[in-house]
Amino acid sequence: MAGKGGKKERREERLRDITQDSSGKVVYTGDLWRIAESGGPGSALRQRMLLIAGLGVLALIVFGSGCIDAKNAMGAFYVVLPYIGEVSALFGLAWNAVKVIRTGDGIRTYELEHAKPRIPGACRILTVFAAAGLVLSALYIVLNGMGDKPADGMAYLLLKFAAAVIAEWYRRLFISTEWEIK
Repeated sequence: MAGKGGKKERREERLRDITQDSSGKVVYTGDLWRIAESGGPGSALRQRMLLIAGLGVLALIVFGSGCIDAKNAMGAFYVVLPYIGEVSALFGLAWNAVKVIRTGDGIRTYELEHAKPRIPGACRILTVFAAAGLVLSALYIVLNGMGDKPADGMAYLLLKFAAAVIAEWYRRLFISTEWEIK
C-alpha cells in the first residue's frame, strides 16, 4: 500500500480484530495462522522443527566464523565489513523468524503479514554478505597468504560457504512453507 492512507488503513484493520469481551479483557478476534499439514500428519511440526533447526545452525555458523582467530585479517576492512553485514542480516532474520515460528498455537494475521515478506529478504542479504565474505577473504588469502594458521583460514572459508548455502536453503524452505487458518 502506497501513501499515508495505506499505513493508517492497516492500523485500523488490525484494531478491528482486537475487541473487549464482557468482562473487559482485550481479546483478539481475527484469524490465527499456522503451518499447514500439507504432507500428512506431523508435517507441520516437521516443517516448524526444520525452520527452527535451520535458524540455529545458521546462527552457529555465522557466529562460529566470527570466533576464528584472524589476526592477520583484522587490518583489512574488506574482510570485516561483510561479517558485520552478515551478523546484522542474521539478527533481522532471527527477529522475524522467531515471531513466525515461536508457537504452535497460531500467529495473528498482522504479525504474519509483517514478518513473512521480510524473512526471504533477510536470507538473501545474508547469502550476499556470506558470499562477499568468502570472495574477499579468499582475495585476502591470495594477496597476503594464510600466515601461520592455514587451518583457520580454510575453516573460515568453509564456514562462509556453508553460511551462504544454508541461508539460501532457508529462504527456499520458508518460501515453500504453506500456511492455513487455524
